[in-house]
Amino acid sequence: MRGKRNGTPFIASVCAAILALSACTGSAEDAMTFREVDLQSPVPPAAYAGDVAFRVAQSFAARGQEVPFALYLGLAPAGETRLAANAFGDMRGLQTALPGLLSGPIDASCSIGLNVDFGGIEAEGDVLRAGASVKASLYRCKDRDTPEERRGFRMISQSVEVNARLRAGLAGNCIRLELADLGLKPRGILGGLATLFGFTERVRAAILEKAETVLAENLVCPSLPEPVAILEPQFTTLGVREVGGGGVGMALSGSADIGADNLVAILAWLGANAEGDGALRFVPAPPGQVRFDFDNSLEVKGEDLAYGIDARLSPVDATRIGMEALLDLGGIQKRLPDLLTGQEVIDSCGGHVTIERFETEADGAAVIARASLEMESFDCLRTGEGSWERGALEETKQVDVRADLSAELVEGCVVFRLLDLTRDPPGALGQIQTASGRLEAARALVLEAVGLVLEEAALCPELPPELAVLKPHFDYGAPQEIGEGGLGVAMKASIDVSPETIVDMLSLLQDRGLLPAAP
Repeated sequence: MRGKRNGTPFIASVCAAILALSACTGSAEDAMTFREVDLQSPVPPAAYAGDVAFRVAQSFAARGQEVPFALYLGLAPAGETRLAANAFGDMRGLQTALPGLLSGPIDASCSIGLNVDFGGIEAEGDVLRAGASVKASLYRCKDRDTPEERRGFRMISQSVEVNARLRAGLAGNCIRLELADLGLKPRGILGGLATLFGFTERVRAAILEKAETVLAENLVCPSLPEPVAILEPQFTTLGVREVGGGGVGMALSGSADIGADNLVAILAWLGANAEGDGALRFVPAPPGQVRFDFDNSLEVKGEDLAYGIDARLSPVDATRIGMEALLDLGGIQKRLPDLLTGQEVIDSCGGHVTIERFETEADGAAVIARASLEMESFDCLRTGEGSWERGALEETKQVDVRADLSAELVEGCVVFRLLDLTRDPPGALGQIQTASGRLEAARALVLEAVGLVLEEAALCPELPPELAVLKPHFDYGAPQEIGEGGLGVAMKASIDVSPETIVDMLSLLQDRGLLPAAP
């Protein structure tokens, strides 16, 4: 009697042979099909709605290549100290790159090898579905679970169609994909035998383990432009959104708490990155403060007179910034003597007063002006009822005077006030006959005339856009000596920080090309 074959090993050997053959006899009828990704379909503006919006083109490295990714971000006020953040991650670049990135051999373990032909991934409503054809091979593993573990000969090969559903979640502000469902279907007429003998389940376990590792290690973390990153927006919800036909997108929403510290930090960033662009010149300042200066000019008699402002900004409380500024009028102070020589102060029927010499100096918190006046007196002749006419010159004299002035802020403008006018050395200025025929004290007439001139010559500093957008409220102004007698005005202002202020500043930076353009 011939030797009897043991039934179980015999059946196992036959099954192994059948499984090996089944890899060649399977068909692709169960393979998932995917729509061609429409890269031209625009992202709906509602997905990133905001008063200021950006499109941030970026990429991330994956298996030796750069994969494009675009973040659309909109910001809008959502409370007294909060901005709403609506974002949309356009992942169609990653979507089209995945077949090349994920296809190829994977050594899942010593005993199992996978050769993946990734079919694709697409959005289907609010979920993702992915598919791949996998050729799985079972190997003999020598010295398993030891340092000398090594792969032996191949025992079985089987093609399997893999269908997966994925969900998206947040890991901080990063997008993380997780497997929600995994379906495997061995191909071929005899593919069910692979399931029967547990091979399919081992393949499933290998794919799950590798997929979880790969997905956990490859988060998509959008990069925000630095001025926006300063606000530290936090995304709290995320959902899959379809773009065009099957295109993968991620809708994110969250918020950013804003305050005075944020705005000062944004201004400090501007100072470090403006590269001389704009009117502001930033000066090094202690942490938590911003210091800058800028120049402007005032037109007097057709000539532009330069002046400068040195300003410091620092938080006062959570929603308010204090600003201290020094208005340097040294350039105007130097040119005034030439410009005011010959300036007419009074021109009436009986008198004519002009400035022959003029100079100013600051003395602490006071402003002192000294001038030499040429005073001409005329005979004032009555020519009819209420009508007078200048007659002959009666007297010409030179009078030196001293004027004490102060300065104050009126609706953001510096207005100088004439406090007193005295003869220097002391003495009377005399009288001047007016057009009504009355004799009036020359001092009173000069005081009134100079006061009107000063009010009309209010200095209204024109703020550069980077400062004007903050809408500072000036509430203090007083003369201040700069150096030895230099004329200056110390000013104080406050800036209320609101979500609208932040949005306006970001819009300005965008217009300046310092932030990405709107979509």
